[in-house]
Formats: sequence, C-alpha cells, structure tokens
Amino acid sequence: MKLTTLSHGRVLHQSLSVLAIVLSLAGTLPAQTPATTNPATAVKLPMDAEIKALTVIPAPKSCKLTGGNMALTAQSRIVAAQADLLPLAKVLAAEIKQLVGLDLAASSEAARAGDIALKIDAAMKDEAYAVEVGTTGTVKAGNPSAVVQGSVTLLQSLSPREGGVVLPRMIVQDAPAVGYRGLMIDCARQPHSINTLKQMVVLCRWYKVRYLQLHLTDDQAFCFPSTKFADKLKGSWKLEELKDLVKFADDRGVTIIPELDIPGHASVLVNMLPDIFGTAGNVVSAGRVATYAALDTLVGEMCEVFRSTPYFHIGADEVDKGAWNNPESAAYMTANKIDNTEELYRHFVVRMNDIVKKHGKKTLVWEGFGKGGKIEIPRDMTVMTYEIRYYLPNDLVKDGYKVVNASWTPLYVVNDNCRPPAEIYAWNLFQFKPFGVPAADQGLSVPPTNAVLGTQMCAWEQPEARELPSLRQRLAAMSERIWNPDAGRTFVDFDGRLHATDAALSLLVP
Repeated sequence: MKLTTLSHGRVLHQSLSVLAIVLSLAGTLPAQTPATTNPATAVKLPMDAEIKALTVIPAPKSCKLTGGNMALTAQSRIVAAQADLLPLAKVLAAEIKQLVGLDLAASSEAARAGDIALKIDAAMKDEAYAVEVGTTGTVKAGNPSAVVQGSVTLLQSLSPREGGVVLPRMIVQDAPAVGYRGLMIDCARQPHSINTLKQMVVLCRWYKVRYLQLHLTDDQAFCFPSTKFADKLKGSWKLEELKDLVKFADDRGVTIIPELDIPGHASVLVNMLPDIFGTAGNVVSAGRVATYAALDTLVGEMCEVFRSTPYFHIGADEVDKGAWNNPESAAYMTANKIDNTEELYRHFVVRMNDIVKKHGKKTLVWEGFGKGGKIEIPRDMTVMTYEIRYYLPNDLVKDGYKVVNASWTPLYVVNDNCRPPAEIYAWNLFQFKPFGVPAADQGLSVPPTNAVLGTQMCAWEQPEARELPSLRQRLAAMSERIWNPDAGRTFVDFDGRLHATDAALSLLVP
C-alpha cells in the first residue's frame, strides 16, 4: 500500500514583504474605485473571465463582479452572527494579519459597513456557501463547516492597494461536487511534530480539503499515547498536545481522522504486548478474545481524543494471513465456524467495524479484502481504493460499497516517487490507476456515481521537512479537480492562480 516521488514544486519564500508579495501577484483584480460604486452598474464579464479575475483555488462555480472594491481598514471587524462562528472569526482575523498586516478585531456584535460578517443561513444545504461583498463582506452557509469554505474564498480574494487593503465587490455562489476531500500523513514511519501537523491543517484549510487522516500506527511506531497501556504504548506526543491539535483543526474546519492500522502493520503491538496480541510477526492475532477487547479499548481512547471526526480508519491492508496458521487460531476458527485464514481476516474486519460503530464512528478501510467470500464485509464501511487489485472499484460500486478514490497514481506522494501537479490536474475523480503506470495510461474508470464519495491524497514515509514542499501544489491540483470537475479549466489557468495562492500560503505557514 504505502510506498513510493516527486520533484518539489515551486515555493515562494518570505523574502518579500507581505504587501509586496500579494501586490505583485494579485494584479488581476479591477482597479480600486470609490466606495459609492453602485452594484447596479456591475461589470459585465463572461463568467469564466469573472472567475479568472480571482486568484482563488479551487475556482468557485459562480462569480459575478459587481464593480469596485470594499476597503478594509483598522476599524473593520470580523463579525460572527452566531456564537459557534466566533472561533472561525478569530482564525480569519489572525490570517488576515499574517497575509496583509491588518489587525482586525473579532466580534459578535451587529455588522456595519466595512466589516466582514460570518453567518449561518438555514436555507442553505450541505457545503454550499455564498460570498457577497458590497458595503460589507458577508460569508454565509447552512453550517459552520461550509462557512469555513467561504471564508477561504474571501481570504484568497484580498488585495493590498496603496493606502489599504481591498476586497473586490462580488457575488460568489459555490459548493463542492463531493464531500470527501482528504489528505493523509504518515506519522508512524517518520517522526512528526505537532507544529508540522498544524501546517498540514492550514494547508488543508487553504485548499478546502475537509479531512486530514493521521496514520498513527505501523511497524515502526505506535504514535498514540494510550493511557490504558501507558507502560507499553507511550506514543509520540502527549494527549494534551493531540487535543490541542484537534481544536486547532476544528476551528479551521478541518476534521482529523485517526488510523489504527490492524491487523497487519502492527509490529509494535505484537512486540510490546505479546500476551494480548500474540507473537506472529507484524500481525495481531485474530483468534484471541483478548485481542478484540484490547482493540476496543484503543479505539475508545482514540475516539475520546478525536471527538469531531465521523470516521475511524482501521487499516486492514497487506495482511500476512499465514501468520494465523497456528493451533490457537485453528481453535478459534473451529469454535466460530470459520473455514480458513482468509475468512478469519474477513471475520476480523467485521468485528472491528462493530467496535468502531459502538464508539459512534463510521469505518474507513484500505482496499484489502476481495470480492466474494463466505463472511460478508458490511456495506456500511467505506473502502479507500489505492492499489486497484483486491476488489476493483467498479465491482465495489456495483456491489453497494461507498468508495474513496486514493488511487496510487497520481495521488500517492512518497519522497521522490510521485507525480507532478500537471498530471494530477489531468486526472479525474472516477479514474483509478495503480502504481507505476505511465501518465498516458487511463487506468480503470468508473461511471460517474455518488458511490464515489471523494478522494484522498496520501503522503507515505516522508520526513516531516518534506511534507509541505511536496504537498502544497499537488494538494491544490487535486482539490480543484474534485471541487468543480465540470468547470473545463486548463492547467495553464490553474498554474497562474497557483502562483498567488502558493505565495500567500508561505505567509500562513512560515
């Protein structure tokens, strides 16, 4: 599953001042006009030209420029119309200060001219949002998560001008084509600091990527600091640090998904707790009652920390089932009427799904089980397909499973083995390609269907210093391709906007 490159993308560092960077890159906005400009005299541009006038990634579905700009001044505020938007108001105020040096207050008072207002509009559904900039700048949506997405569009539209900072007067209507937009970071094979993980949260927010999956366990390390097995599973961080990370992400509309990779990739569990998990290589025993009880405890501990996630990932790929050819497993299989080790694996996955649901989450699983089998894998699990080998995505869809496209090509980022942003931009949500195929290979395509919930980029085995340089442009390309796949945009157009958004990102994650 998880091995393999890339040339680092363009990174514009902070050698220029905040204003100089954005001034040099945001020149596509219309010239500043007096604040009295009448929206009725809207600039009439073709839709595509209007969207191109904004250096926004992913490009919104609809944008109307209404003429002129709204000035932001030291008296402007970020106003949260509802209390649960106040954390976002504070985040947005801090980001504006980082980008353009303007220090705005976050407030829960009524909005006035020159303010930015964040609002919940119950009539709006899912992640649809609207940005309206006139005498005030308003971001509204049906829930806080969708307001987050709109706030990024507004943030990326900021433009310093001589004597101040402006937003173009505009009306943006937007919504993503799919709900699952993810990035995975491998924390187990290379040490990662909390600060680096916060950088990944900021990267996800900047490009409207909703989920950040943390691969917390593997043969090399067990990163989660268990309290129930504290003498053996000490983890890489303190619980308080993880809880702070979760809040940091929640405030920015990014949901962290924990992954406990089992039954394979589990050397630490086997080596540190052999009385519970057995002694068979890197595979926990699926034929011990104690195994399931301990995993129930660990899942519960993780869910207590990662409270905001609807999902929990159980791994379940690349399992050496031969490790279960022993008398203990044989006795368990006889007692439970399980025919062989392949069926024991399926039994394990079913039991883990029950445990995850017991803790109020939905199960994510890597592609690892095959089509058929006596023990049925539940359809309420979502399968991340990456290798296109065990259970083909078109068969998964036909058989009633929900799928997340984590296609190895072009979405895996593994040190020097990965694909350039242009190839990612040429890919589409319903295209699945295994490792090693040339760019021109079209792979396997699934007819468009809601059963494909979205996609995930996976960064494996990388030292933390490589994460941001290797992901910042690739994640941007993936996000635009799945946010509005029917937009008909070109990579040249995208790359032009990327110059501006990537430079601004350098100011948010110095």
